[in-house]
Amino acid sequence: MVSGINFTKRMLENLELPKKRTRYADIGGTNSVRGLGLDVTPSGDKTFRYVQKVNGRNVKVTIGKFPEITVELARSHARDIAQQIAGGINPNVEKRKKRNADTFNDLFTIYEELFKLDIKAGKRRESSLTSSKTLYRLHLKAKVGNTPIDNFTKADAKQLLNRILSEKGYSLHNHALTLLKSMFNRADVPTNPFGTLKKIDESYHRRQRTLSPEELQRLFKSLDQEQEVYQDCVLLLLLTGQRKATVLSMEWREINRENQTWSIPTSKIKSKKPHVVPLTSEAMAILERRAKSSPRGEEFVFPSRRSQSGHITDKSGKGGFWRRITERAGLYNSDPEKNLQVHDLRRTLATYQVSSGGSLQATSKLLGHSNVSITSDVYAHLSVDIVRQELEQTTNYMLGGQESSDLDKLKQEISSLNPEDKQQLLEFLSKELSHSRFNN
Repeated sequence: MVSGINFTKRMLENLELPKKRTRYADIGGTNSVRGLGLDVTPSGDKTFRYVQKVNGRNVKVTIGKFPEITVELARSHARDIAQQIAGGINPNVEKRKKRNADTFNDLFTIYEELFKLDIKAGKRRESSLTSSKTLYRLHLKAKVGNTPIDNFTKADAKQLLNRILSEKGYSLHNHALTLLKSMFNRADVPTNPFGTLKKIDESYHRRQRTLSPEELQRLFKSLDQEQEVYQDCVLLLLLTGQRKATVLSMEWREINRENQTWSIPTSKIKSKKPHVVPLTSEAMAILERRAKSSPRGEEFVFPSRRSQSGHITDKSGKGGFWRRITERAGLYNSDPEKNLQVHDLRRTLATYQVSSGGSLQATSKLLGHSNVSITSDVYAHLSVDIVRQELEQTTNYMLGGQESSDLDKLKQEISSLNPEDKQQLLEFLSKELSHSRFNN
């Protein structure tokens, strides 16, 4: 949306904040400059830009933000830019030459250098830069690394992201979009072809895989055949509900045995303060066992002399311990949607906690989510069954005039079980009845 007004200091100061980005054109004043505009965002940012059509395409040049750049100075810059364009010079190309950013590889170099400054300032983490470098190297460099950014359009951006989506899925699509947006923004490129593109809503694709009680038993049986270090690692993944990277790199200094807590530092998580994880007696027993076998001065709970990091790692291929464990348990599948992944242990713990009546707030705190709404979005559907059970009891009480008996409540609970749990319950009752008949 474009509205025409005469630019004055008072007029621009008193502009109401729009609900969406709005462009105002400098029109109607004695000194107005054709092509000069002010982009206003809902957050209150006001940016002067000059726009002129050249050979059927808009050349957009960012001048600066108001009020740091005055109306008079913005108009002066706009006239200079108009003269440059009239002389066959593209101001944006000249800017990029000064920044030495002609290709996507150049943009990433600038991104990396500025990111390193943020790390030194304590604003970002080293691991985040490592992730960005890996993403760019494996999935973007071959596709667009040497591509000039001058003529890279929004249509080209969509085509690139659609290709990533079809080849690698929605998660990588979203990560790539975030990185590419940031690369253009950090290099201060006037036109960002990725700027208005949206992430794919992950809720439509969110993975739901969890372990059933029967599958858990198969997993435990398979773990019994593993080395103790891998047994303990997998069990702590399940019992703490934390992410793989933080469990694999768990350090003894992070464990408080007296309080039975594990404090994960901000260097390992996306948080501004450490995440404190309560440790159950079972988790503490595992840590005590590991402590007894740990050499004096050992840094990691799960050390490895063969790993460059100093702790055990999990290869994604056939040689990894997770692949070995899941294959033996009959839980490996070549179909990624059906295959059991390490992260599914975290989801399994959270699912069982919510399904057994645990609050979303407590589950959110355990998982280290920054906001309970994230947990609610993922696990709220599980609490519906709990609400339904309580509502059934309330309804029966209101309509029947008396509280449900313990047997009625038990029947309701049994009816909500899945088929596998019902089968196990049936086998248990059969044994109990046979035992009772024998004793009688």
